[in-house]
Amino acid sequence: MKPNFQPIWWGLLHGVNDLVAGFLLADYLSAHSYQQSFMLASLYAIIGFGGQVPVGFWLDRTRRLQLAAHCSLFFLPLAAALYFVSPAAAIIAAGIASAFVHVTGGVVCLQAAEGKTGTLGLFTAPGVLGLTAGGLLGATGAWIPLLTIGAVIFIAWGILRKPLPPMLQTAGKEPVLDRHDHVMLVILVFMCFRSFLFDVVNYIAEHYENGILYMGISAFAGKIIGGFLADRIGIRRFLYGSLLMALLLFQFGKQDLLALCGGIACLQSSVPLTLLLMSR
Repeated sequence: MKPNFQPIWWGLLHGVNDLVAGFLLADYLSAHSYQQSFMLASLYAIIGFGGQVPVGFWLDRTRRLQLAAHCSLFFLPLAAALYFVSPAAAIIAAGIASAFVHVTGGVVCLQAAEGKTGTLGLFTAPGVLGLTAGGLLGATGAWIPLLTIGAVIFIAWGILRKPLPPMLQTAGKEPVLDRHDHVMLVILVFMCFRSFLFDVVNYIAEHYENGILYMGISAFAGKIIGGFLADRIGIRRFLYGSLLMALLLFQFGKQDLLALCGGIACLQSSVPLTLLLMSR
């Protein structure tokens, strides 16, 4: 059987998509007031994240995966090109692109994964790194949008050189977790995010100039490693282990950068797993 490179191509597109979004938002913030920037960032979030719901329903109804891929590959370079005309319009187009990229890439990679979380790690990980890099590179000049257009053309060649497989009906599968697991994992996640928001972010932001970069790299590594490691030891065992380890690192490593980055990696390592669990 020939290897399926679609998850790699969609992971690259995910990274470029979030890179563009991070750059456009940071660039807009540098040139406009906080109130204007907040309004536009909120609009981007509504379109980019909330828009995934209607795109998902549309894709479920029409099952036109190839058309959804074309929409992803159209709106992303459009957002980069609109940067030179209207930064606000570019951010709106980036939100539409984000909705299509996340939904379409998620469907393609779920079908290619065949129950494996490592493949989903390849898709989810580049996004956080792209968003981090884009935010740091905001207001650095027009070379980022130009580079993005070239990157999307190259990725489009990789995605569309062969027709995408038909969108399959998801078959019902035995749940990996029971109700008790759900309760325990919700508690663990809540405790981890409490430490992450109130301790980790504040400490890294105050003590390290490039703290956001450390956080982005840690999240990227966690998603990649977590996806493949969960395939080896099992989803349930990995979820409990990674979240408990994240909680310990956040609680007892508050003044240690390596421990905090390790905690972020452990927390983010569960993201590919949640995508698979939600599909079931």
